[in-house]
Amino acid sequence: MRLNRIFLLGLISSAALWAAGSHAQVQAQEDAGANDQQVLATVGKLAVTSNDLESAIASSPFATQFASMDEDDQAALRGDLLKRLVFSRLFRLEAKKLGLDKGEAFKKDVDDFRMGLLYRYYMDHLRARIQVPPDVLAQMKQTYKGDADSLKAAEASYRADRYKSIRLLTLQQLKKQFDVKFHEERIGPQAKPDTVLMEGKNVSIRYSDLLDPNTKQFPKPETIRARLYKRAELLLVAKVAEEEGVDVSERVKRYKEERLPAMLVEKKTAEWVPSDEVLRKYYKEHPQIGRVPERRHIGQLVVATREEAEKLRKRILAGESLFRLAGKLSIDEHGRARNGDMGWIAEGQGAPQLEAAVAKLKDGELSEVVQTPKGFHLVTVLERVGGSQKTFAAIKDRVKQIYLNEKLAQYTADLGKQYHVVWNVLKSEKDRDQ
Repeated sequence: MRLNRIFLLGLISSAALWAAGSHAQVQAQEDAGANDQQVLATVGKLAVTSNDLESAIASSPFATQFASMDEDDQAALRGDLLKRLVFSRLFRLEAKKLGLDKGEAFKKDVDDFRMGLLYRYYMDHLRARIQVPPDVLAQMKQTYKGDADSLKAAEASYRADRYKSIRLLTLQQLKKQFDVKFHEERIGPQAKPDTVLMEGKNVSIRYSDLLDPNTKQFPKPETIRARLYKRAELLLVAKVAEEEGVDVSERVKRYKEERLPAMLVEKKTAEWVPSDEVLRKYYKEHPQIGRVPERRHIGQLVVATREEAEKLRKRILAGESLFRLAGKLSIDEHGRARNGDMGWIAEGQGAPQLEAAVAKLKDGELSEVVQTPKGFHLVTVLERVGGSQKTFAAIKDRVKQIYLNEKLAQYTADLGKQYHVVWNVLKSEKDRDQ
């Protein structure tokens, strides 16, 4: 499975991204003009500019919210995206050093992307030219008079049906135009990588074009046949779009830059996790990953002094309700509003002092006075749901993600030592004026 850019970046925590810059030289860029493109960081010979950062912000999920964020949130988002951009360039340099951009898998991937862009462009324009004839539209309006949604759906259905017909007709014309011949009889175990399965004027499809470079398993003949006709359609449409002057070179260039870091992660992932046994061993060494903590239904009363807490404890032991008292006297607003019923709380989520006290309590038993920075507490456990340990099989994906995060963090730190990273910390306008 290919890792897309979002998943690639998601594998690395902010700490890992900072690790890449932990050996960076930091300097202030004081004389950069506000309207000039500024170099925010460099990784080797690759630069991250202010334009790159603005583009990243514009394409992020927070783009529509960015203007309404306060300055601190905007600064945090900018900082995080800048680190991600530096990380991407760091991995791109390493990928090129390892020659991943020269490999057949990368070339095929880029070529598939290029053809896909050309195909979508051509077919989208083909679809856009489809119009509902005036007489058909008039009949639809008469049929769905007063029902705008149904009319719109009817028009869309008509265009979809027409598109199917026009698409098939276009493909038939292209096959004739390029004098295409298929050789299905060559499909089988005897086929070699350079076996030609489709050929025509300036177009051909070899057996290797239909194989996944990441697997050595021989696909079924029907799978190869389906791939053959699908790729033939893609190839012919892309070819004619290119001949008509459709230019997708800039988008292909950007794709290459984004794809290389992902390919490097895929390569390292395959090295780090050659089998499930690696993950099983890691899980055995880190069983806490699969630990499901005990959950407790907690009651609590918090006051400001130990003296008051001791007095209230005696009253509760004498028969008064902790919950009634909490509703009147607790200094914890959240708890007081709920008469001391704190709901279900997972083991480990409370203050250390409270966790230690609760662990010793039996259900229904009242604790001694417990002091925390928030005050003096009296707690009780109404009921519990015991903890458990999940099996490796149940959380294998989670174990893999945690393991890869750990490996990638260290790998990123190592790359940070290898490449010269420079962070240009820009001063604010206020600072520059001083």
